[in-house]
Amino acid sequence: MIEKSIKNFIYYLEFEENKKHNTVISIRKDLSQFLNYLNENNIVDFDKLDELLIKEYFIKLKKEVSKSTFNRRLSSIKKFYKYLVDEGLKEKGSEILIESEKNDEKKIEYLSPEEINLVRATMQGENFNILRDRLMFELLYSSGMTVAELLSLAEVNFNLEKREIYILKNKLSKTMYFSETCKEFYIKFLNIKKEKFKENYNPNIIFTNNSNERLTDRSVRRLINKYGEMANLNKEISPYTLRHSFCIYMLKNGMPKEYLARLLDLKVVGLLDVYEGLC
Repeated sequence: MIEKSIKNFIYYLEFEENKKHNTVISIRKDLSQFLNYLNENNIVDFDKLDELLIKEYFIKLKKEVSKSTFNRRLSSIKKFYKYLVDEGLKEKGSEILIESEKNDEKKIEYLSPEEINLVRATMQGENFNILRDRLMFELLYSSGMTVAELLSLAEVNFNLEKREIYILKNKLSKTMYFSETCKEFYIKFLNIKKEKFKENYNPNIIFTNNSNERLTDRSVRRLINKYGEMANLNKEISPYTLRHSFCIYMLKNGMPKEYLARLLDLKVVGLLDVYEGLC
């Protein structure tokens, strides 16, 4: 009964409320973990689902996850509970009253070099998808570029000898740099991509799906997070996690923050100070 209602709720979010794809995925994941907890306690019907049980779940959860993860899961379950009330499956006035955890400041998620290597270890193989995803990962981490910049790349943007990328942004040109590892996977990926698409090969788009269409922002975020989950990291990762990781790594290794700001065109007031505080 509860499991079926979760499926109906996800369908409602996706097709009636038209929630963003990433939002739906996140809520589905949170409710799946909550359902596992209920199954462990033999709770399958709504008459046994009470506030005390839910409080016990969040007391346990608070000891295991970060504040941001705690708050996200609480929000997901509150949304589901409100849906149950609106559908007449739970009585009005029985909404969850648990308060979210307060964050003193916005948390910057980043990966340590050890965590970067854990994610790399999940990308084993020489097929089209894995080489493409590894190249995306290495480019984002070794250059600090954004997803929009990543998806705009064509072969003409790359200078392999100098390991430089030339990007035109707001009518201004800027140069970004990438690692030797990134160069290795760039060559491997382009070779297998040319072999895969043959006469339909397009040098003006680097990152495509298996239908030879440009990847979307959503696809890149989904793929990056997938490898984070495969690496069993206790955090969600995104392209911006890799950008933060790049910045912190550079500052730790002596790059002046003024140079870093110019390199990445950073305009968020105070963000570099936050990075420095994490070094």
